Amino acid sequence: MMQALDSPAPQLAALVVDDDPSVCAVFSRLLTKMGYAVEVANDGERALAIVPTRTFDVCLVDQQLPGIGGVTIARAIRAATPDAVIVFVTAHATTASADDLVGVADEYLTKPFDLENLRETVVALVAGRNGRRLSQPSPVPTRGVRQKWVHLVCKNDEVSALVTAACSQLGTYLTFGPPLPAEAPDVLVMSAELASFEVRKAVWAFQAKRRSFLVVLITDPTSVGDSTAAVALKATWRITLPAKPEQALLVLSTALR
Repeated sequence: MMQALDSPAPQLAALVVDDDPSVCAVFSRLLTKMGYAVEVANDGERALAIVPTRTFDVCLVDQQLPGIGGVTIARAIRAATPDAVIVFVTAHATTASADDLVGVADEYLTKPFDLENLRETVVALVAGRNGRRLSQPSPVPTRGVRQKWVHLVCKNDEVSALVTAACSQLGTYLTFGPPLPAEAPDVLVMSAELASFEVRKAVWAFQAKRRSFLVVLITDPTSVGDSTAAVALKATWRITLPAKPEQALLVLSTALR
């Protein structure tokens, strides 16, 4: 008796949302070479019509679109497909749009950017997504059984002193970097300016392996770069500069619950 052949794996799907045909062509060519079946939307209305029709693995979304804007599109994609990798791309990055995308987009890139960096970003984010699917939820330790662990990466001596004092008051184990530790701490506290691409990849790997892992960013609220780093690292908790002792204590105590 002949054995039934295994069904072929479904092809990965990608969505490109941009009103510039040349950008769509470049992104589509890159994603096609990576093995994705690509659909293109040149405006927000078309994107919203496409999103419910299929499950997309990767979505590249421009900010400036005719009609409905990119932030709205990104939110619609996240609601329809929670596991999708969403890379937000724009020539006009703002702190407001970045803040709106924390917990929605997986990365925020400013045009022009290197296509190889975009390819590596997609590869790393998809690997992290697949890792999250395969990982089991981290067990929640009984209160008092295990000391919580904070790893601090900061070049600002004043802020480092505030975080150290807060951890001491909270009874939290504290280590210092760079580099990042081999294993994910409970909370990574780091200066947003130090969130290089290599650091981003390491954090994505932590997030894939340990769902309870959190990032607290030390940010300048006027810095667009700091806000876009918060998007990439899913940093809902922030210590804003100039930092104050009560703020550092409140943020860390909340993150460590």
